[in-house]
Amino acid sequence: MHPDQVGPYVIEKKIGAGGMGNVYLGVHDDTGQEAAVKVLPASMAREEGFVLRFSREIEALRKLSSEHIVKLFEDGQTEDGSYYYSMEYVEGETLTSMISRRKRIPWQEVVEITLEIATALKAAHNEGIIHRDLKPSNLMVRTDGHIKLTDFGVARVFATTRLTRTGGVVGTAEYMSPEQARGKQATRQSDLYSMGAVMYVMLTGRPPFTGKMASDILHQHQFSQFDRPSSYVPEIPRLLEEYVCRLLEKKPESRYPDALVAIKQLQNVRSRIEYERDAQAAEDAELSSTASDRTVGGTSDKTRVSDAGPQVLENRPGPATIVRDLIREDIAQQMRKTPVERFFDNTYVLLVLFGLLVFTAWYLLSGNGVDPRAEFAKAEALMQQEAGSSWLRARDILDDLVDNEAMAEQQGQIQNWITQVDHYEFCRRLKVDAPTDDSAESEIQRLVSQATKAFADKRVAEARSQLQAVQMIIRGDADYEYLSSFIRDTLAEWDSQTDKAAPRLLLRDIISKAEGLLADDPDSARARELLQAGIALYADEASVAEEIATCRRLLGPPSSSP
Repeated sequence: MHPDQVGPYVIEKKIGAGGMGNVYLGVHDDTGQEAAVKVLPASMAREEGFVLRFSREIEALRKLSSEHIVKLFEDGQTEDGSYYYSMEYVEGETLTSMISRRKRIPWQEVVEITLEIATALKAAHNEGIIHRDLKPSNLMVRTDGHIKLTDFGVARVFATTRLTRTGGVVGTAEYMSPEQARGKQATRQSDLYSMGAVMYVMLTGRPPFTGKMASDILHQHQFSQFDRPSSYVPEIPRLLEEYVCRLLEKKPESRYPDALVAIKQLQNVRSRIEYERDAQAAEDAELSSTASDRTVGGTSDKTRVSDAGPQVLENRPGPATIVRDLIREDIAQQMRKTPVERFFDNTYVLLVLFGLLVFTAWYLLSGNGVDPRAEFAKAEALMQQEAGSSWLRARDILDDLVDNEAMAEQQGQIQNWITQVDHYEFCRRLKVDAPTDDSAESEIQRLVSQATKAFADKRVAEARSQLQAVQMIIRGDADYEYLSSFIRDTLAEWDSQTDKAAPRLLLRDIISKAEGLLADDPDSARARELLQAGIALYADEASVAEEIATCRRLLGPPSSSP
């Protein structure tokens, strides 16, 4: 249920929610103006940290004025203690919704959207405000296609005192800069990195890095290399791809220095792409006209004028004679054509065929005429190549074939290939670079990375112990404020995951296989291998103690040495 009234606004419906409260569509009692009303509930208002962050968001919006940033109307506090502010209501959809609906956005449109995002960032940066949480869900696409930047809830205002957070994550893992992932202070170039990640997801349909846990993604932002956008969409212009890759550089100094430079560079990229395209079109037109140029120009078919006077050339036909002879030859050729050739030489027939061709092209491009068997064959050819970007392109095709009725017999193979690609992406994420310097900060990063890898390897006790030790080392250090919160959240996430059924299911599968092998051969070496592996993986996990006991019982007492 939503409130009926917030301040002077009559609430019509809920239109959004986030870590800093809910957002409603409201209508002002007196003016009738529609507004988006953001409310910090009374329960949150009792926490000083939330109130300070909510106030900081209001302060940021009050300082900003840009056609690509939502406008602040008013703010206040209700009788029940809830804080609220009202802002411009943007009719449209989030960029997240657009990408979900369209999967990928054409690069020309991505350029225009990015220019508007960069314009919004420039306006914020000029006022000393770093957004720190730029992502598709914070970008509204109006019905006319223009962009509005919203949600400055975690923005850092240069003029304010740095707030001590009581918990939670500042920023979103998929779009967070490497320096933010390390707990460092965000800068203008941090927002530009996030803008590069937003460009990447618009162009390819996926963020530059993905993972099942936030810790995986943050680790990749710091140490892993993303696949170039052309791995997924080969037709992306090289200049635009280089622009995105520069925004996603690990080191802030390797990116563009500020939003203004980013705007100018992107405008330059757009101009150069258009110039190259126009130059290629002109070259093609010139080549196509070469043949006609050869029959139209010239002075005389028998003489040529030069500085030395008229020169008599060999006796050869001039342009007019050539054209006359060509016409005669064409008429003679018409007379020699077969009935079928004469049929297709008819103007009306050609117009009908052209219409059919246009309709067929429209039908295929609209997606109605996609042949699933042809798509399956295309995916098969990609999967037969060496594991790499070709497999990632195959994954896009395979996702569209899942549950396709026409491919019922191939569903097993489709799922098998999808699993192969998942394993490839998982293994690729494990191949990360170690820190390149010998600083204490790099050692802290290495230890955290080592702990997350231990957890992934099912060495839960070791992983928890190492991460808790790092937590003790950096506790109270302002430079590691975010990293401390990240470790706290990760430990909580690990605790919740230990209660899941996956280890239990795997151990029961091991037990079932071992029992079958032992029934046929009480001394089965394979059964012993399975049981020993299960014990090695999960011996320290209390949630599967019963299954581990069964494994040990089946394994029997350890053999004594003679």
